[in-house]
Amino acid sequence: MKVLITGASGFLGSVLVRRVLAAGDQSVRVLVRRGSDTAALDAAIGAAPQALIERHAGSLDTLAEALAAVQGVDLVYHLAAAKRGSAAEVLRGTLATSRNLLDAVREQPVPPRIVLVSSFGVHASAGLDDHALVDEATALEPSPGRRDVYSHAKLEQERMFRDAHVRHGIGLVVMRPGVIYGEGHSAPSNRVGFGPRCGLFFLFGGDNPLPLTHVENCAEALRFAATRARFEGDTYDVVDEDPPGCRDYLRRYRAAHPGFVIVGVPFRIVRILAAWVAWLHRVTRGRVPALLTPYRARATWKPLRYSGAALRALGFRQPIPSAQALARVFGEDRMRT
Repeated sequence: MKVLITGASGFLGSVLVRRVLAAGDQSVRVLVRRGSDTAALDAAIGAAPQALIERHAGSLDTLAEALAAVQGVDLVYHLAAAKRGSAAEVLRGTLATSRNLLDAVREQPVPPRIVLVSSFGVHASAGLDDHALVDEATALEPSPGRRDVYSHAKLEQERMFRDAHVRHGIGLVVMRPGVIYGEGHSAPSNRVGFGPRCGLFFLFGGDNPLPLTHVENCAEALRFAATRARFEGDTYDVVDEDPPGCRDYLRRYRAAHPGFVIVGVPFRIVRILAAWVAWLHRVTRGRVPALLTPYRARATWKPLRYSGAALRALGFRQPIPSAQALARVFGEDRMRT
């Protein structure tokens, strides 16, 4: 079987390349955008010298490039997406490239199956009750424009791929990782809060469960689903078992990266701040950016629960237990020795 991995030079992509090769898939094409930092990818490839690796320098910016990338492959792991830049750049870098990929897949004599990496951001979490369970049955975000542009892009991307599955029979499994972290990538996400700047970190998440997945566990979940899923549009949330709370995670991060003070902000105060910022945004006609709004506050810092039960029911077991993963990331195992 020939595998294509888009976004192969990224944090998750390079780990996926290594785990796919270690599992015995010896014919892998990696799509690498020109000018990307390939140090992690080079290390992953170097660990499997016997494998047949095809480096495909390019992108999915045009249909011609996408056709060249998917030619002859049986399975596509689609990780590539735009996370930074203007709203237009994020939407274009995620949706236009995905459209080119789908059009190229449809033109193949035997269309390859697709493992799409989506996001927890597609869940309609703002409208849930406190402490509700977020899982695959949770409705999709009804107002993506009120949330953030990345979640908006991932939601539209997921809809695009599901439409292609229904209309054209393209085999599809959708994976929705939570917060991906790992060695060198442990900075708290905005689900925890904001900082540290000027020696302060504003903790908005309190003791809320943090839907973490270690990058090794996430990559293995993708690889596992590719071998076990039906590719009938099935969906799996990817979150490690027994995730820590936001406060616990932030304290561990500070122990490894000292030099700032944690300022806890209760959720009721977060909501007042959000209403104030939204008011300033209106009265200044946009000169004050709407970085914090009541809708975003409810979607991001409301206390919720998370589950990876569907993936575990399929037989998946995370290779690194959560406690061990956290200890490794923050160097706690070295401190004890």
